Amino acid sequence: MKTNFKILQLALALTIVSGSAMAQEILTGIQREPGNKAQRNAQAITLPFFDDFAHSAVYPNPTKWTDNNVLVNDGFPFEAPNRNCATFDVLDAHGRVYEYAISNAFVAEYLTSARIRLDSIFEPTPRALTPADSLYFSFCYQPQGNGNKPESQDSLVLEFGTTTDRQEFQYIEYNNFSMAEIFDHMQVDTLFPHDTIWAFGGCNPNMFYIVADTLTRITAGSIAIPCDSVFITVADTTWHHIWSVPGQDLESFMAENNNQSFKQVMIPINDLQYFKDCFYFRFYNYASIVSSSLPSNRGNEDNWNIDLVYLDLNRTVADPSYPMLTFSGQRPSFINRYLAVPYSQYRINPSSFIKEQLALDVTNLDKETHQATYYYSVEQIGGSQYYERHLHTVEINPYLQSGFLNCPTSGESPACPFVGQLFALDPLIDSASYLIKHYIYDSTCNPPLVDSMVYRQGFYNYYAYDDGIPEMGYGVEPANGQFAMRFDMAQPEKIYGVQLLFNRTLNDANMKYFDIVIWKDQNGKPGDEIYRFPNQRPEWDEGQPYRFTYYKFDSSPTLSGTFYIGLVQQSNGLINIGFDATNDNSQYCFYNVNGAWMPSQTKGTLMIRPVVGKSYYIGLEETEARQMELYPNPASDVLHINGLESNQASQISIYDLTGKRVYQSSFEEEILVANFNNGMYFISVTTTDGQVFTQKFIISK
Repeated sequence: MKTNFKILQLALALTIVSGSAMAQEILTGIQREPGNKAQRNAQAITLPFFDDFAHSAVYPNPTKWTDNNVLVNDGFPFEAPNRNCATFDVLDAHGRVYEYAISNAFVAEYLTSARIRLDSIFEPTPRALTPADSLYFSFCYQPQGNGNKPESQDSLVLEFGTTTDRQEFQYIEYNNFSMAEIFDHMQVDTLFPHDTIWAFGGCNPNMFYIVADTLTRITAGSIAIPCDSVFITVADTTWHHIWSVPGQDLESFMAENNNQSFKQVMIPINDLQYFKDCFYFRFYNYASIVSSSLPSNRGNEDNWNIDLVYLDLNRTVADPSYPMLTFSGQRPSFINRYLAVPYSQYRINPSSFIKEQLALDVTNLDKETHQATYYYSVEQIGGSQYYERHLHTVEINPYLQSGFLNCPTSGESPACPFVGQLFALDPLIDSASYLIKHYIYDSTCNPPLVDSMVYRQGFYNYYAYDDGIPEMGYGVEPANGQFAMRFDMAQPEKIYGVQLLFNRTLNDANMKYFDIVIWKDQNGKPGDEIYRFPNQRPEWDEGQPYRFTYYKFDSSPTLSGTFYIGLVQQSNGLINIGFDATNDNSQYCFYNVNGAWMPSQTKGTLMIRPVVGKSYYIGLEETEARQMELYPNPASDVLHINGLESNQASQISIYDLTGKRVYQSSFEEEILVANFNNGMYFISVTTTDGQVFTQKFIISK
């Protein structure tokens, strides 16, 4: 029997949407753009399985997960124990609300592990795994976070699965034989109707052909004789329900969870059916969207966040800790009030724009107290400014006992370091960016506990209050409703346009006309109209997540001092502009639905970015290593870099644990490290488009 081998895998990719009316200001959920199309690793992985999502961005790590529809981010989770989470929502891989999404609960989004070997371990000595090895699967979860709450009819579900192979019939394969070949094989001169020709010529001898006409050696042509049945090997996965929890709002969840923002779930694995080389687990969520009576409100809904997914042996339910010192929360901005300001405005009065202290969330997820050393560095991209700020070693208690590291009553700590310098001034350039690197470590452990957080602080040609992640959508009712954000100019400049980010709704029901308007200041509120750019509609970039659309004005008004920029909705229904729920700038947001401007009652930030320069910068966000691979790690002689093409990368820097740069060169895929001292290092690779990939590695000789 011939067999074509092919593994059939079921990888359903689904997602979700939400609406919450608040008087005349309305918030809903967000959109997400197409998923990563990278090739998934089909090889089985061995224990331990661990993912804290800290070094992924937008998409899950393809070496650990077989689908990529959940959103990896730091905006949706509220007070997560570790930086970044995987967020479940109701949007498909193209960022659209599912066409079949309904107000009753439906299965939305999957996160499925790669194949895991639970039959054996291979280090330090290969042996079989058994229930006596005390395997535990654990994760942390949170409903709603900074997004939309899942209703009680919604839920988050965990399943375990194993696969079995079976043969599935596909088709009959035929071979054509000439009449001469057939008669030579059968050694007859004539074939009559209903005679049987048995398969020959290497075919399955049990297959046959029934003659329909009288045939002789002089009959022309050939006959297609059945030769074999073709099957494929199908891998069927059997899924077993392990755990689920109904939806609820974050406030109720925390009240039931001793005011903890995330809850850890620990599940023992002791059923023999899972001790195979083909174990899987998956999460998915049931979701439901709002009624069709509010079509433009049918955006992203029913959010769940998960973190710290961990599967390993020799664990106990009494030890829910992780040997980690880590940063959490969002990356801190050095800028006061805004998260981005034009470089031309910063140069006028730099001290007014820069904070005195930063705010970081730092956690010790281990069960032991650690003596942690912290420092950060600031490096100008394409410039000469560089400095570091080192702090004294501090004691950090376990997170389960003390939560995040606190700031002292005076002075600084890793949770609140001082800003060491103002950013450099250069009158000859119109933009500047700085690579910020935060490090925290305890080098006395074996292995050392180390974490890094790397990102860019940019001064381009636009103002931004938001962090680029729209956890919600915003709009006002009724028609002709208006909303605006306040901005302040240090010197007069022309406004060339505005960047806006809109969320998608079911069937693009928010594709409505609006006018972009600029107003003067009148006693701390929008006053007389300065400029109007009429008859615009939401636009989306199909290929990029969280991509703003640039609306270039037909003329460029010159503004000074305080001004307001926003939208006037031409019709009823939510416009669903992006709303950053993690950064509260409601004191600078105003709305007008009855002729009078009112301060916003919704905590967050409208995603409106006025542009003051002719060039269009979007700002390059720092991306930690999600493509770069290092091997071997630990290394002794040569360190190899995989995943970045030589035409994509431009520069390599290597730093030791003190932050000292010990190596720098143009990009190369092999680095000689034989002369390095033993210990932990950080490698930073800068690409030609400005991205920076950072990873830890160890030298051991």
